[in-house]
Amino acid sequence: MAVTKTNFINYIRCPRYVALDDLKREKLNSNVSLAEYLKEEEDAYLAEILDDMYDEEGNDLIDVANEHLTVMLPYYNQVELLAGSLAPKYFDGTFKYSKDTKDQESFDAVINGIRYLCYVDIYNEIESAFNIIEVKATTSNLYLNLGQGEKNDFGKREVTSIFKMGDDHIYHLLEESDKIEDHMTEKSYYNARSKLSDRFHKAGHYVYDLVVQRYIIENDLKNNQMADKIPSIKYYLAVLNHQYVYDGKMEANKNIYATDSSGNDIISYFDMTKITGEMMDLVDLDRKRVELYIKNLKIDPVPLGEYCENKKTTKCKYTKECWKHIPIKNSILNYIDNHNGFKDADGNKYDRYDLINDGKVRMLDIPVSLLNREKNVIQRQVVATNIPYINKRKIKDGLGSITYPIYHLDFETFPCPLPRLKGEKCYTQSVFQFSLHIESSPGLCDKETDHYQYLAKDHADNREELIKKLCEYIDVDSGGTILVYNESFEKTRLKELGEIFPLYQKSLNKMREMIFDLMNLVKTKSSLYEELGYSSEEAKMFNYYDAEMSGSFSIKKILPLFSNLSYADMEIGNGMDAVITYASFPNLSPLEYQNKYQKMIEYCQQDTWAMVEILHGLIDCVK
Repeated sequence: MAVTKTNFINYIRCPRYVALDDLKREKLNSNVSLAEYLKEEEDAYLAEILDDMYDEEGNDLIDVANEHLTVMLPYYNQVELLAGSLAPKYFDGTFKYSKDTKDQESFDAVINGIRYLCYVDIYNEIESAFNIIEVKATTSNLYLNLGQGEKNDFGKREVTSIFKMGDDHIYHLLEESDKIEDHMTEKSYYNARSKLSDRFHKAGHYVYDLVVQRYIIENDLKNNQMADKIPSIKYYLAVLNHQYVYDGKMEANKNIYATDSSGNDIISYFDMTKITGEMMDLVDLDRKRVELYIKNLKIDPVPLGEYCENKKTTKCKYTKECWKHIPIKNSILNYIDNHNGFKDADGNKYDRYDLINDGKVRMLDIPVSLLNREKNVIQRQVVATNIPYINKRKIKDGLGSITYPIYHLDFETFPCPLPRLKGEKCYTQSVFQFSLHIESSPGLCDKETDHYQYLAKDHADNREELIKKLCEYIDVDSGGTILVYNESFEKTRLKELGEIFPLYQKSLNKMREMIFDLMNLVKTKSSLYEELGYSSEEAKMFNYYDAEMSGSFSIKKILPLFSNLSYADMEIGNGMDAVITYASFPNLSPLEYQNKYQKMIEYCQQDTWAMVEILHGLIDCVK
């Protein structure tokens, strides 16, 4: 049996994953329809599981295409090629890399009859030594933000990182060149460093991937009695440089990512040789577990846990099967701050997964005695009584901060791994659309006649045109309020646009000052309500909670409480749909383009009209 690196990382989740994968593989290799296969399957329990894996037409419900990944894949491939092309600036020797996995350097090790296989993104050979460089489309900030943080004079957190750039312009662990105590406390350093060896932490996830790679490579060399011939193997992660600013240079209609004006390359390299070496024994233990799982297939349910990675992009693909007994609405996982666990009166802590595995899956399954957070007590009471919690005084006082005219504003953005337009950084949320409803006085706003919008017609640089339209519609000199939902997003976009287009910076900064977050009225904002005279505790408490919210304050959860509007039947019904549709513009026929363009306008218009309806609903509820 062959186990790829990706399979290995999934197989260590739990024994059931391996068994479910084996069952699915047998079905795929059977070359018969699901109905025929189920007839042949005598075990009713296995038949039930397979029935959950495929629909009535036999379509796969587990290994489904990820549209977002499909859209971003060309950019991810380009990141790998960029890392390979820049590597000679940082490393000597010869290089082997390719966007096609089959053309990359590969290693495999057979251990106890199981073959473990990996491919190397960038293989760098230097005389009798070599470097392994794994490319990840995350940013350097993920690692440079690990360390000791302190707030500067402006209240912003600045971090002294556990990584330091060396003379080779590669980042190395601080301990490899300096005394830790000269930069931060040892406790802070090792607390931050521990994240690298935690495969459930985002930073550690990528490191663990590299450790598995190292394990397979070095066992391959050992099996082939070559280890003594290779005196040095070093292991690196290549990631996107969060400080890189694209200058807009293009050749043959393609972006050219040359060194920027600050001397930054678009790729940063991190030496992970030491930390991966420390984790080799851990992977060896994991490999032994995988071996047991493979040789003793057990398809029975196992306790749920952190390894399921539910709600993460890395979640187990079999959560559909293993989590089907967890209610979608008002489960224990809908308790605010449930990740911190629950405590009884004696201070004994109960982990959320321990409670789930003990059969306590619904909110009402958790006794009040375990709810040591007031927010959770209120949530439970709302669900039990089906009577919403409303702090009318806080909502009314918050409403007093809003002045007319109200500009209900929403942006749509494209979060591209690589900067597409001049002045952008990696993963800049590039604004391509806005919707605006203008409410000139209380209640005076029509969905159609008071709606203004802009949507870029293509992938060219349309940002200045978008800014001009925004400045045309919003009169920053006459006062009023720009109402948004999640202010940090719109404020950051306006700040970025102002920095890239200084001609409009003054107007865009005024817009930032005019912003009020509609979420403040529903969820809360401590600083706002403390300024309005509320105690710290009351300022932190949410203002509105309904059982239908299931622990979420997203606009799509709040809207149905105050309106009959729905996104359910919309062709483009969420932000990800909008990103995917915008990305597809160059590939659409004229007729398809015209239809999709209009649907994009309708979706963004729905978002700002939703804010109008929620605002009016809140005003009515405190009368």
